[in-house]
Amino acid sequence: MIVHFYQFDPRGEPASQPALAGNMAFRTWTTGDGLRLARRPIHLAWWMMARLGFLRGELIELGIKRDGVLVQRLIVTPPWHRFPFMGSDDVQIGDVWTAPAARRMKLARTAMIEARRRFERPQGKLWYLADANNRASAALARSCGFRLVATGIRTRPLNIGLLGQYVITRTV
Repeated sequence: MIVHFYQFDPRGEPASQPALAGNMAFRTWTTGDGLRLARRPIHLAWWMMARLGFLRGELIELGIKRDGVLVQRLIVTPPWHRFPFMGSDDVQIGDVWTAPAARRMKLARTAMIEARRRFERPQGKLWYLADANNRASAALARSCGFRLVATGIRTRPLNIGLLGQYVITRTV
C-alpha cells in the first residue's frame, strides 16, 4: 500500500477552531488511564501494548460524543516500531473515524485541530498518514494545516500488520 506522509505546517494553520454543538463534548482516554477507565475493547489492546513497552509514551484517544454517544474519534500515537520515521518528541494523529450519521459536520477537522492544540510538542513534529488513494483523508489533512512531505509504503512481514512499519521511500 502506498502511503502519504503529512506534517503539520504552522504556516498553514487553520484560522479558527470550529465550535462543537451544545450537545457535543470532547472526551479523552489514554493508556495511562488504565483499564478502569477503558470505554471500548480496543483500549485493552492499546493498554497492553503500552505496558509491554511497544509505545514510547502514552497513546491518547480523543473523541467527540453527541448526547453521550461516540460520533468521532482519533488517536494520537507516540513513537513506536511501526513509525520508524518519528523522532522521540514526535506524535502522529491517525485512526480517524466518524460515525456515518455524523459525517459532513466537520467533526474530524474539529477533532484534528483540537488534537494538535492539546498534544503537539514544541520540539517535535506532528504527523498524519493517509492511504495515497484516500482523497477525503488528504483533504482533511490539508484543511487542518498539514502538508505532504513524503510518500512511502506500509510493510507487512509474514503478512502480519502489527509487525509492519510505515516506511518513507521518497520525500517531496
